[in-house]
Amino acid sequence: MKFFSILLVCAAIAAFMPVQAQGRRARAAASSSLPAAENAAPKTGIRFVVCSPANIDFPSPLYVRSGKEFKAIHIGARTPSPRVRPVNGVVEFWAENPMPKGEADSKKVVKLPPPVFTVNIPANTGNKAVCILSPNKEVKKTATLFFNEKDFPRKGMHVVNLSSYPLTLTTWEKADFSDKVESKIGVYRRENGICDDNSWKFVGKKSQQVSFILSYQEKNSPTPKRIKASTFVVSDRQSVVNLVVKDPGLNRPKLITIQLADSAGAPEE
Repeated sequence: MKFFSILLVCAAIAAFMPVQAQGRRARAAASSSLPAAENAAPKTGIRFVVCSPANIDFPSPLYVRSGKEFKAIHIGARTPSPRVRPVNGVVEFWAENPMPKGEADSKKVVKLPPPVFTVNIPANTGNKAVCILSPNKEVKKTATLFFNEKDFPRKGMHVVNLSSYPLTLTTWEKADFSDKVESKIGVYRRENGICDDNSWKFVGKKSQQVSFILSYQEKNSPTPKRIKASTFVVSDRQSVVNLVVKDPGLNRPKLITIQLADSAGAPEE
């Protein structure tokens, strides 16, 4: 009789343990998936990149809204930042996390300190766009300029003239220059922003090699002056956007390059 009772107890324990283990696994899976969903990088939004002809530093990292919380974002040159989703048409930046730890889930209203910098997003900005930041010694006076990523597709080489100098881009592939093409790139006008008149776009094919000479025309100068001569290779993973800006120190144009790869996990346009 005692032996039979022991068997019943063992059977009850064995039946209870799998259920308990399954409950623990379910709770662990749920708790681990929540932070991943909350911290996942947005697939749409604004990416920021610094373009500083005068070599003025821009503060980094800064903090931006991420759902109910705030996250640090690093903004530099060459490669755009992760995407940020505007809130009511605005992206605000703080030097430090403005939300005290644990206050995000609190029901009380927390008064945030004023941001150090605010970017207003133009109404015609697409769901995937890049904001070019031109730093000022006073951060609040940093200038902004936007372009939609769909206008500069991946697998491409692009030139954007942000200067007041007319540009000429000469391209060719054959050694005898028989396929040489000259393209004129107009000057930048603030009222038009980045448009077809002041930009050049080349998509091409994967691994295609193209030689080029980029030159500019000074006022009252009979001959163009060279900015750069080289060869580019078309990539299937990113586009390269070359910004031509005026170097205030040398009083002539210079080239600043942005490597524009799509963010991880984001669907193709």
